[in-house]
Amino acid sequence: MLLNLSQFKEAHKTLSKIIDPTPMVFNEWLSKQYGCQIFLKLENMLPIGSFKMRGATNKIFHLSAAEKKQGVLAVSAGNHAQGVAWAANRFRVKATIIMPEGSPLTKIRNTEALGATVVLKGKNIEECFVVAKEMMKKKKMVFVHPFHDPLVIAGQGTVAFEMMEQLPDADFIFSSIGGGGLVSGIGQVLKYQKSKAKVIAGQASGCSSMVNSLNAGKIISSDKAETFADGIRVKSVNPEMFESLGKVVDASYSVDDEKMAWAILQLMEKARIIAEGAGALPLALFDQLYQKSPKKFKGKKVVLVICGGNIDVNLLERIIDRGLIESHRKIRISIPISDRPGVLHQLTKIIKDVGANILQVVHDRDSSEAGITGTNVFFTLETKGKEHMEQLLKEMRKDFPQAKIIR
Repeated sequence: MLLNLSQFKEAHKTLSKIIDPTPMVFNEWLSKQYGCQIFLKLENMLPIGSFKMRGATNKIFHLSAAEKKQGVLAVSAGNHAQGVAWAANRFRVKATIIMPEGSPLTKIRNTEALGATVVLKGKNIEECFVVAKEMMKKKKMVFVHPFHDPLVIAGQGTVAFEMMEQLPDADFIFSSIGGGGLVSGIGQVLKYQKSKAKVIAGQASGCSSMVNSLNAGKIISSDKAETFADGIRVKSVNPEMFESLGKVVDASYSVDDEKMAWAILQLMEKARIIAEGAGALPLALFDQLYQKSPKKFKGKKVVLVICGGNIDVNLLERIIDRGLIESHRKIRISIPISDRPGVLHQLTKIIKDVGANILQVVHDRDSSEAGITGTNVFFTLETKGKEHMEQLLKEMRKDFPQAKIIR
């Protein structure tokens, strides 16, 4: 969905009176790590913890008095729900939000706390859209689409005006794609303003229909929607969004969940910020491309759009665990050994001498790898990173050549 510049400027004028600009923060740790200048555009610092309130606020602001009286209806897994609820509360409009039945409890409660009525019906977003259509047949309401709406896209595009004021000479902008509203808005504004910045976008590999379509040059459908990043779990490709993204996105890639988990942990440790999967994806994608071609980014100014921070706290421990595994700071090793006195001590001494820490050890005498007189030992260890892990394996394999990492 392509807009003209005046629509974006009008949205920026409107929202600048309602929503404060989000910070653009230079991160010294990441910049030193990658040999370039890394800036974080912190959309997670907005009142609802996500950029989604921009588009929702712009949409509801422009409703007529009669439309506001009808109330608004939206479909969302969480962030758009809170954005619509916040804007509706701001303009005293009744809001009803349909959310998938498995939505995080935190996002449900936050949406309700903002005054909206939450209806949990449908296993996924696609089913929620069907429910919404049925509800609107029974009661006339204004539907606030999460991305396929010019006023919503114009609102999301206001991020780009702020970025250009804060860092006018950025070389790369990394952002995540769900339905495409944010990237489309940012990309269109940057192109209109003749920015030199390249827009690099990504999706979760378990739900990457839009990326697959952009790279193929045609719409590719998929029923797959497997990712913990619920903010970008959109499996259907909207034709108009595909068209607009094709004109403004310079490159697009998919990123797996393990890499996103790693990025969440990196942002916690290196930037002291909490990002959800969609918000951490830009760092995961940047690292993925950097590992293939570090010279491409040397000395460049790179903006990572941290689009949201509404992470499900019940998942946080598991995500951090996956992040530690991805960064080789937590490893699991399987070692078949002879089941006789002193062998386990020999192993633990190697671990101690190398400086790793034992978190858990399990004997499995029934393992097919152990043999009748042996046992299989599984260690969960804390290490300092990839080099430390490789050093540990090297020392172990001198006496136990079958030692191997398991995932």
